[in-house]
Amino acid sequence: MATGKQIQRIYALGDQCGLLDRELGSEDNLHLWIKQWSQKDHISELTEKQADFIIARLIDYKEHVCPEKPTEIEHITGEQQSLCFRLAYKLAQLSPSEVEVRERLRGLICKVTGRNIRADGDIFYKVSRDEGSRIIEMLKRIIRSEERKKKRGDENADV
Repeated sequence: MATGKQIQRIYALGDQCGLLDRELGSEDNLHLWIKQWSQKDHISELTEKQADFIIARLIDYKEHVCPEKPTEIEHITGEQQSLCFRLAYKLAQLSPSEVEVRERLRGLICKVTGRNIRADGDIFYKVSRDEGSRIIEMLKRIIRSEERKKKRGDENADV
């Protein structure tokens, strides 16, 4: 079996190349990549020889293919997060639902970012400032739409 140092090295190289995504666990690109090269489902199942082979492939990938790691993204600001929640609560008043406000907001974040956001953690984890702006704009559009629906409903009730 692969040694602890080999396993650490594989994870480190996978992270440096952007293949490792801890949210996806064994379904991330690093694990899929390893499965392709070794036919093993888990890194811990690799033999020492296979681990050496994977490390060599990762080093080659890092040197020749791997994109430069992007500079640190500007994360969503506290003000943006606060505004997202204020707008989400306003939407909940306009359009009540059995779904909790936080869960509705999480669904919207998933839709805007294209990533699955875990419900049990920080729903703004890895959300960029730009994505935060898009989430806010989408919330505003939904609120305007709900206000128009409500206004049309009130006008029809008067007739």
